[in-house]
Amino acid sequence: MIYKIYLIDGDNGISILEASFKDFQEGKINNDIITGFFKEINRIIDNIQDAMVKGEKKNELMRTVESENSTIVIFYHPLSRVLFCSISDADDNSDRLIDVIRKIANRFWKKHKSDIEFFRDTTEKSRFQTIITDIENLTHGGTIAEVFPKLLINVSVLKKIVSMGMINDAEFQIAVKCDGKTSPLEISRSFGKTQQEIYESLNKLIQLDIIQI
Repeated sequence: MIYKIYLIDGDNGISILEASFKDFQEGKINNDIITGFFKEINRIIDNIQDAMVKGEKKNELMRTVESENSTIVIFYHPLSRVLFCSISDADDNSDRLIDVIRKIANRFWKKHKSDIEFFRDTTEKSRFQTIITDIENLTHGGTIAEVFPKLLINVSVLKKIVSMGMINDAEFQIAVKCDGKTSPLEISRSFGKTQQEIYESLNKLIQLDIIQI
């Protein structure tokens, strides 16, 4: 689940707003992760400002940082010159996070294009509050990137599918783990495989209508 989404002015590093879905104390996000997150933000802002001083155009930037306990997405939207950032559980699907962060950035630009320079002149943030509702809707209350695959058939039928050679034993074991409560990350850790390897197997199981995500 997403813990927080931050909107940060790329010109000066001032926070525009933040949307919270889950308290850090409820999960495994520690001070080191938060410190590292803001260090990365400051580094990106320094690069943006350096480019501006040189008269260079700063292009779109998307950065994903995955660790044992968290997934961090940082997106620089060049038209608004705003950083759109999220901190979420490590279980969250990074592709879904990237997609929703882009949608938030585009929605923000569409709704508040005329308000950004006013904010930079006055530091007045109240006009941006309406975007929080959009963020909540676009992220489904912070759950948009949660993935919990669920087995659609019983194990006896699954064994027959193995005997027919449609899936191998490793894919069978992965399918059994799909109880609707276990994330691909947890499955990968239980088998000592990478998430990419697990997702490849899950995609095959989805195509065979054995599981759903």
